[in-house]
Amino acid sequence: MSQQHRLNRLKLLRQQSTQLREKVLLNFVTFFLAFTLVFCGAKPVLANNSAPPCVGPNPQELGCWQKYPLLRDSEGKILPIQSVHTSLLPDGKILMVNGSSNRNTIDRQVDASGRDVKVTFIDGVDTAVEAVVDNTAIFDPETGTFEKIDSPPAVQFGDSNDLFCSGHLHLPNGNILFAGGSERYYPGEKFTGSKQINIYDWEEKEWKDIGGQMKAGRWYPSLVMLADGKIVIFSGQKYDAPTQITPTIEIYDPQTKQLHFFDLYNYEFSPFNVRITEYQYIDAAGKTVTKEADIYDSIDLYPRVFPTPDGKLLITGDGAGKFPLEVHKSNKTYLMSVHEESSGQLSIDFEMGPDREDISKVYGTAVSDPNRPGDVLLLGGILNTNNINFGKPQLGFIRDGQAPAGSTNEQLLKAGVRIATSLERWDSATDEWNFVNNFLKEDDGTPQPRSMNEAVILPSKEILTVNGGIYAEYDQVYEPLLMTYDESTPGGYTTKEMNPATLPRLYHNGALLLPDARVLTISGNANRAAREPNGTVHVDVVPVDPAILDTTYYILTKLTTTPDIPGSGKVIPEAKYNYFLEKYYQDPESYFEQVNDSLIDPIPFTPAEIWQVEIFNPPYLFKDGPRPEIVTAPETLQHSQVSTVTVNNVEIDSVSDVGSIVMVKLGTITHSFDYGQRLADLPIKNVINKGYGSYDIEFTAPTNANLYTPGHYMMFYLNKDGKPSVAKMVQLQAG
Repeated sequence: MSQQHRLNRLKLLRQQSTQLREKVLLNFVTFFLAFTLVFCGAKPVLANNSAPPCVGPNPQELGCWQKYPLLRDSEGKILPIQSVHTSLLPDGKILMVNGSSNRNTIDRQVDASGRDVKVTFIDGVDTAVEAVVDNTAIFDPETGTFEKIDSPPAVQFGDSNDLFCSGHLHLPNGNILFAGGSERYYPGEKFTGSKQINIYDWEEKEWKDIGGQMKAGRWYPSLVMLADGKIVIFSGQKYDAPTQITPTIEIYDPQTKQLHFFDLYNYEFSPFNVRITEYQYIDAAGKTVTKEADIYDSIDLYPRVFPTPDGKLLITGDGAGKFPLEVHKSNKTYLMSVHEESSGQLSIDFEMGPDREDISKVYGTAVSDPNRPGDVLLLGGILNTNNINFGKPQLGFIRDGQAPAGSTNEQLLKAGVRIATSLERWDSATDEWNFVNNFLKEDDGTPQPRSMNEAVILPSKEILTVNGGIYAEYDQVYEPLLMTYDESTPGGYTTKEMNPATLPRLYHNGALLLPDARVLTISGNANRAAREPNGTVHVDVVPVDPAILDTTYYILTKLTTTPDIPGSGKVIPEAKYNYFLEKYYQDPESYFEQVNDSLIDPIPFTPAEIWQVEIFNPPYLFKDGPRPEIVTAPETLQHSQVSTVTVNNVEIDSVSDVGSIVMVKLGTITHSFDYGQRLADLPIKNVINKGYGSYDIEFTAPTNANLYTPGHYMMFYLNKDGKPSVAKMVQLQAG
């Protein structure tokens, strides 16, 4: 998609935004006047007793968006809390976890008028300081309220305890296990991995440990559950080496609270023992490029790993690499099995999976296919680099696929770096990969590269691809794509653009299905924010190209509201930083960055962190007729159990009118990957008409414990037209 085409689309979005702004602003003022701050210790609460308006034309076809007020302190100032790690709790609330939140430290020396005299950036923060890592909150999407809550202790078992860049997954009882995180920041954006295990108890609303640590440090690990509730912890950067991936896994048993450690160098066909002599990738023109290599494979950071129908674990090769770590270039996939003896002794083994047509990618999304259980879909991502700054104008403004000579962007383009438009499917029945280029596209067919995107499974068995950008941290894509199953179409899905969001959500964004069938979108980083010692967090931060300017690699940028007049002098002074924050969240497209004396970036400025929630209402909520209601449902289920739900507001005249019952596992997401979500379509056995639009519907619980692991699920009933009920929470128990 050309730069001019994107700018034309932005102008159209601004016109729509202007038409709707008065309505939104009126509601914003109403919410602001309604703020009530209630304190328990230092825990501010934002009260909101009415839902924001749902904005967007033709919601029956394109959905609409609600934007929620910000969390504020006792003086009404915005509290700088995003949500790098976002989880849906069994009570329907959202756990927002950040730890140190990827921030640098900034030292500002100002004169009497508040103007900066000297600004110094210090790489990273001290992860052992309580105030630095205490960034945890609860959001209640039903009431629109936030509450800041305690974080885990900053030091635990003698080590720092920072949940930033941990992995996380629900335990069978609904508590959330966090593994690893950031042990220490080193200069050059290098991190070492934490050995910590933290558990958030959703019923007691407190943090717990397991009495010890993991054997290996893990920064960027992934967690996947087995059929019996054990959790396998993959990958992560080492405890004592900031540019090395640990060649180990650990398996946590929630019954015994024990960890089992495995060194993967000891296993045949482990990725760390497979030598790669060549790899191939698909270039921007759709041609296959083959390169020679002489390296051993690995399991990338935040690997996209999925359970298979027969109980193995598919290691897809995709992940979330970290610059300056060498990029993972492989077409290999692997299947891992876990075995347990009667004594409780665990063992593992590996076998080779099928090769992929395209190279492994970073920062695309991955999702289990709700329409073909066991299949896995990979969508978008970055090829041939771990440098997520690729594409930013500060590293050389890219025009028509070219960047200035000598710039970092020019070097990356020459190395074959690009953002994918593809969908890749692993077919669980045939054990084959199928590649579809240009699957991600606008409604007019224009390919739309996307990274940092999320894939949210809807109760309708559609998939919403939301958030992310043309680049990882630049040129945001506001329009979600609604993917509707069509087995006759390449990739198995058609796509349709939905109404655009208001706020840009790039790196570290999140998206989750809610029990009321809406979709939460949250957070997003366009850069690394910077924290002053007094707690002020600066988001008006941009990188500096090290290939052009040998200096500190971040600066406080110059912002203007006059994008057509470079050097006009109408730059927002840093002394008005708080004014900038307030204005930005009312009108996110009002600020532009003055890159240099002759260039103002035509793409609206995106702050380093986004602190406001938006919720998308999919089109199915606007279908005609009343919304069905689940009156009663079982609180617990066993696999293959036959049970009954009672539903109201339904008309069933024939077998084709019965509708459907689905269970969607609670989501827990970070870095463009939801570890938990999957959908089970439940067979309906019998329907009893109770009269007055009320029915008892008998169904069978999921039968495959490998795919549908124990834990909490949202149970939805959808009527014959596909309109969903509000979900009931059901706990699927291990046999």
